[in-house]
Amino acid sequence: MMKPRILFIVQLPPPIHGVTTMNQYTIENPGWRTKYDVKTLPLHFGQSLDDIGKITSLKMLHMVGFIFRLCRILIQFRPSLVYFTIVPTGKIFYRDALITALIKLFRRRIVFHLHKRGIEEMANGSRHKKWLLRRTFKGVTTICLSEKLTADIRTIYEPKPFILPNGIEIVNKRNIERNNAAPRILYLSNLVINKGIEVFLQSLVELHKLGCQFHARIVGAPVDYTIEQAKNFCKTAGIEHLVDVVGPKFGTDKFDELEVADIFVLPSFTECVPLSILEAMQFGLPVVATCVGGIPDILQEGVNGLLIPPGSVKDLTVRLKQLLMDKPQRVQMGHCARERFLQKYTLTNFYDSLTGIFEQVLHNKPQKQESSVS
Repeated sequence: MMKPRILFIVQLPPPIHGVTTMNQYTIENPGWRTKYDVKTLPLHFGQSLDDIGKITSLKMLHMVGFIFRLCRILIQFRPSLVYFTIVPTGKIFYRDALITALIKLFRRRIVFHLHKRGIEEMANGSRHKKWLLRRTFKGVTTICLSEKLTADIRTIYEPKPFILPNGIEIVNKRNIERNNAAPRILYLSNLVINKGIEVFLQSLVELHKLGCQFHARIVGAPVDYTIEQAKNFCKTAGIEHLVDVVGPKFGTDKFDELEVADIFVLPSFTECVPLSILEAMQFGLPVVATCVGGIPDILQEGVNGLLIPPGSVKDLTVRLKQLLMDKPQRVQMGHCARERFLQKYTLTNFYDSLTGIFEQVLHNKPQKQESSVS
C-alpha cells in the first residue's frame, strides 16, 4: 500500500535560532520514514542572523531556483500534504504567499506551522495586506504554538487552529543539586535589544545597589548589541566583577551553562514559545520572563516561574531579588519547571502530536480536542 507523501518546506540552519532549530528537529523525526514517504525542500536564502528579513539580488536568484525545484517536486513527487513553516509578516510574507499560491495551483493540502507573530498588526495595517493574508490562509490547516497566540490570526483565519508548542530533546536526565554561594543568574539568548539585554543589565545594577549577592552570565551571539557594549556597560556601572559576558555557546557547552545556573532570565519584548525557556525548565531552573506571546502558557506564575511586563527594570529587579533571597522557593520552582517540561514539552510529545495532526488532515477528520497541546 502506497504511503502518504509529505513535503516539508522549512528554514534550516544556518543561521541557528529557534525556528531553524525546531525545523531541524521536525524533519529528523525517525518515525516519518516508516509512516510516510517524505521529502524536504529547504528555504535557504540567508546564512546569518543579519541576513534575516533582507532582500538581496542573491536571494532573488535563489528564489527563482527554488520555484523551479518546487514545481518539479509538485509534478513528480505529488505530495499528499505540504508542511510549510510560513513567515506570515514583513517582506518575507510576499515570498511565502507566492509559494503558497503555487502549491494551491497543484491542489495539494497545506499545513502552516506558525513560529512567528505579528499577523494581526500586519492585517490592521492596510486593507491590501489583510486581503492577501486571508487569501493565503484560506483553505489551509494552521498550527499555532500556544493558545494565546491564536489571537494573532483571529482576523484572517476562521477555523479553529491546532495548538502544538515546541518540544526539545531530553539531554538532562537527572535532578541537579545547586549549592552556589552566590546564586548564578543566566541570560542565554542572542544579544538583541528586543530580547531585553539592556533591561537585564540595568536590573543587575539595581540588584548590586540593593546589596544582593549574585553572579551573572550572559551567553549569546551579538546581533544589534555587541559583547563590547555589554562589557563596557558593566565596567562603567561598577559590576564587571559580577558579570561574565562570554559570547555564544552551543551543544554541551550551552548545557554546562544551564547546569551550573540557579535562575534563568529572558526579559524579551516579543516572543512566541522560546526554546531557551524550555531548555532552562529541563535543567530545573526557575524562570523569570516577560508575559508576552506564548510565554504565559508555558510559565505558571509563582509555580515554575515569575512573569513581568516587558521593559520594566523595576519589576525584573523585584522578581530577581525575590529568588536570590529565597533558596527554597528557587529550588521548588525549578523542580516544578522540570516536571512541567517532562509532561508537555519533550521532543517525543512534539512528534506524537504533529503525527496526530498529519493523520487528521490526510484523512479529512475533524479536529479532536485531545490533539491540541497546551
